[in-house]
Amino acid sequence: MIELFAITRADAPPPPDRLRAIAAGAGLVAVVAPVEEQQVSAEALWRHEELVEALMADRDVLPVRFGTRFHDEEEAAQAVAAQRATLTTALERVQGAVELSVHGPPEIQAQLRELARDTVERPGRVAYLVDRGAVDSFRERVGQLQATCTGPWPPYSFSSPPAPAQRFNADPENVAKGLGQLVLTIVELLRQLMERQALRRIDAGGLTDEQIERLGTTFMELDKRMEQLRAEFELEPEDLNLDLGPLGRLL
Repeated sequence: MIELFAITRADAPPPPDRLRAIAAGAGLVAVVAPVEEQQVSAEALWRHEELVEALMADRDVLPVRFGTRFHDEEEAAQAVAAQRATLTTALERVQGAVELSVHGPPEIQAQLRELARDTVERPGRVAYLVDRGAVDSFRERVGQLQATCTGPWPPYSFSSPPAPAQRFNADPENVAKGLGQLVLTIVELLRQLMERQALRRIDAGGLTDEQIERLGTTFMELDKRMEQLRAEFELEPEDLNLDLGPLGRLL
C-alpha cells in the first residue's frame, strides 16, 4: 500500500525525505510514500502534515487529506491522471500562494479580504489564499486588528477549482442523481466539521491513543464509502457543493 500526500508539477524539485514523485501525465506528478504503519495515531497525522508542509516550502502543491491510499503507484498515478484537467486548474489557482486561517468577527475579516487573492469561509474561521511574499504583511495586519492567525498552511481550502453554479435537474431520469448529490453534500459538510473538531481535540490533548486510532479509522472508512457513493452517482468531488445564492457556496 502507498499513501498519496500531494499533487504538484513535474518540473518541481525532487521531494524530500521518503517521498517519491510519480508521473501522472500532462505535467503532473503524484507525491507518494509507502504506508509505514496501518494503525492511525496522532503521530501519523502530524507526520503526514509535516511532509506536506515540507513539500510546500519550495513548490506549489495540492495537498491531499491523510489516509488517501492506493494499492500501488500505478493505481495512484491513474487516479490523478483521471482528473488532470481539474487538478491542473487547481494548481494554477494556488500558484505562488499559501493558506492562512483567521479567527475573528466579520468586520475584521472584511478588512483582510483585500490583502488576499481569494477567501473561503469555514466554520468559525476564514481561509485566505495569500501570495507567499505578502504573508508577513498579512500577519502584521491581523495582529493590528487583534485577531488570531494561523499558518501558513498548504492550501487545503483552495485545492479544488471554483465550481460552476449548480442547479439540481428535476427531470425524472436525474432525480436519483440530484438527490444523491444533495445527501452526499450534506454528509461531506458534516464530515469536514467532525474532522476539524477531532484535530482540535487531538491538538489539545483531549483524546486517548485508543480514541485517536478509532477516529482515524472511522474517517478513512468514511472516505472510502464516500468515494464509492460518488462513483455510483457519477459525481466528482467538486460536485459536492451547493449554490446558496447571495450567501455563496456551502463548502
